[in-house]
Amino acid sequence: MTNRAAVVAAYAAARLRRLPDRAAVEAWQGRRLRRVLTAARERYPFYRDVPWADSPAAQLAAFPVLEKADAVAHFADLNDRGLTLAACLTAARAAEARRDFTASLAGVSIGLSSGTSGRQTVFLTSPAERARWAGEALARLLPGGMERGGLVRGGRVALVLRAGGPLYESVGSGRVAFRFFDLAVPAEEHVAALASFRPTVLAAPPHVLRVVAGAVGRGAPIAPERVLSVAEVLDPHDRRAIEAGLGVRVDQVYQATEGFLGASCGEGRLHLNEDLVLVEREWHDDGRRFTPVVTDLFRTTQAVIRRRLDDVLVAGDGACPCGSPFAVLDAVEGRADDVLLFRRAVAGGEAGAGAGSSGATGAPGDLRPFYADFVRGAVLGVDGVADFRVTQHAPGSVALAVDPAHAFPAAAAALRAAVVGAGLMPPEVEPAAITPRAPLEKVRRVRRTFPIEREGSRP
Repeated sequence: MTNRAAVVAAYAAARLRRLPDRAAVEAWQGRRLRRVLTAARERYPFYRDVPWADSPAAQLAAFPVLEKADAVAHFADLNDRGLTLAACLTAARAAEARRDFTASLAGVSIGLSSGTSGRQTVFLTSPAERARWAGEALARLLPGGMERGGLVRGGRVALVLRAGGPLYESVGSGRVAFRFFDLAVPAEEHVAALASFRPTVLAAPPHVLRVVAGAVGRGAPIAPERVLSVAEVLDPHDRRAIEAGLGVRVDQVYQATEGFLGASCGEGRLHLNEDLVLVEREWHDDGRRFTPVVTDLFRTTQAVIRRRLDDVLVAGDGACPCGSPFAVLDAVEGRADDVLLFRRAVAGGEAGAGAGSSGATGAPGDLRPFYADFVRGAVLGVDGVADFRVTQHAPGSVALAVDPAHAFPAAAAALRAAVVGAGLMPPEVEPAAITPRAPLEKVRRVRRTFPIEREGSRP
């Protein structure tokens, strides 16, 4: 089968897949999961000694939950080619330095991760896996993709990303024109080429979409039918600015090296792709946020089985008007180290009684989470604040940079008040400056730099 035919076949399979309710979703996941786990012991040396179990639940539980560090340490035993991480990183970094993104070894393509969560790693994909990804992506992301036959209608897809290569270029199939725009190039320099390409779908990080929206406001003829935020957290104030500039709703793609994890539906709500991945949930104290543990239901080149991500997700409530039974997310809130930690207030201290908002339970003095969404709400709620950065190096203090700088006193007061209102000890708020960002560096407005232990103090 040619690559184009494989993409079309994957697209058709995605559109014909009928999972009308949760029972159907769970039955589908159970069938796929049995195949994945049964093959894992033979395919990947790391899982050779995992014990067998009778029930599907016990079978899954027999496989360990892996951190990123585990996946890095056992990289060669978690892919079916026996490729080492060192060899893959050498090939991928050399290709990226040339900006050609065609690194491959042993018949598989090598994609370089962004390294946002710490140590950089790679993901491996076979030609069949790339074709399946492309078909699934087209079915979900083209205007009218799942509902009205978007592939027949066609489109022009512009992707502004840190890396191109075979994984993304597989999208160029038949009626669909694909163009990669290098994120290493300043976004302003892409405006003329985007206007010439006239994309019907524009996928880019929020900071790039804001530049494009500004250019449209100044007369650039860029009018996509669908706009997709990728790679970075989509903050509400970014969403508002992009939608006002482009006149189109901003949807989201949730993708990581662990898989194509989620996409917005026709109603604009973000769903987990539960036909492609099984997501276990490790709930945080507030009962709304969770850390996902992901098992990919299709990939074979590289094992993604019970992989704990560093992300913090916010679960959605109720059924979606689109009718999909896939779980809804209210937000991909950021990385686990985008969660600040402050000590719980002692009785009679400065903190107020509103402790429930951040899950501030436990003994006085315990480190408790203060989520990035609360930080954004406090700082951006101050009149005149256009942008900000918050960095926490220790539990009792944070560095706050705001644009414009003269808004710092009001923003610092608002942040301290929000922390106190959550039942936590008020931090020292030190002034800082928003430093220039490298073109390939993701925007992270809230960040904690000190580690925490998983047991007991994990947010």
